[in-house]
Amino acid sequence: MQMVGAYVAKAGSDLGLVRIDGAAASVQELTAALEAVPFLASSRLVIVEGVVANKAVAGQLAGLLARVPDTTVAVFVEREVDQRTAAFKTLKTCDRVVKFEPLSGVRLPAWVRDEAGRLGGRMDAQAARVLVDLAGEDQWRLAEELNKLVNYDPQVTPATVQALVVPGIERSIFDLVESMTSGRSSEALHQYRELLAQKQSEIYVLTMIQWQLRNLLLAKTAPAGLSPGELAQAAGLSPFVAGKAVAARGRVSEPALVAAFRLAAACEYDIKTGRKPAEAAVEHLIWRVCEAVSGQLAWPG
Repeated sequence: MQMVGAYVAKAGSDLGLVRIDGAAASVQELTAALEAVPFLASSRLVIVEGVVANKAVAGQLAGLLARVPDTTVAVFVEREVDQRTAAFKTLKTCDRVVKFEPLSGVRLPAWVRDEAGRLGGRMDAQAARVLVDLAGEDQWRLAEELNKLVNYDPQVTPATVQALVVPGIERSIFDLVESMTSGRSSEALHQYRELLAQKQSEIYVLTMIQWQLRNLLLAKTAPAGLSPGELAQAAGLSPFVAGKAVAARGRVSEPALVAAFRLAAACEYDIKTGRKPAEAAVEHLIWRVCEAVSGQLAWPG
């Protein structure tokens, strides 16, 4: 985003700026975009995202790169990539390759505050933490949310963030599992139906429930004194997720978490074997976990 801003500032307009979805583009579209000469601008900035996943294009990247004129700066952006592929090895031959590690821990709220300042806003540490908690660790989404918040009011407060930012799926699932493992069945079922209303699939919601239960189990069974950072490194979690799991692990017992995870696995089996429709199966899972936590049902063996 800073590169785009610097280009527009230097060129005086965005007439030479082109963005391409590389995962869906054809060879012809990429060729036309990369070979074109500037029109009503002195140079061109072409940003291509996700081209390595495009099998129809990946094999021809070398030829495409060779045809980029000196008046064009071509930027290839890959969020996740298999470094063993020929396409990635071709991109590594570009003039400059930069790897951006995602921020986490205390560095992420600090970046949020810096980005808010760059956009002309002001934000304290609490507001930054609230934003990260609601939107997650994806810096692309955080940047979009910050742009919206600063445009609404340059003084970004926790109340403003809570009013304008829709919780991300990760936060929504965390809240759902928190309700489940606290025995709040009505609240948990309402949260589940809200996710379905947002067009989230039942299988995806179930997968995320399993993922969050796994994180809680890892935090619950971790050696005493293990920090969120150490848990994150040992379990392959982000520090943000590990920190949330550590903070929540005291809410429910280890046997209850083990049983909840087993119920979630059984739910997946019932759906995939056709024994139960997906929506009803996940709803029944939520009810079983809530009732068991409340002591109204015995945990399955």
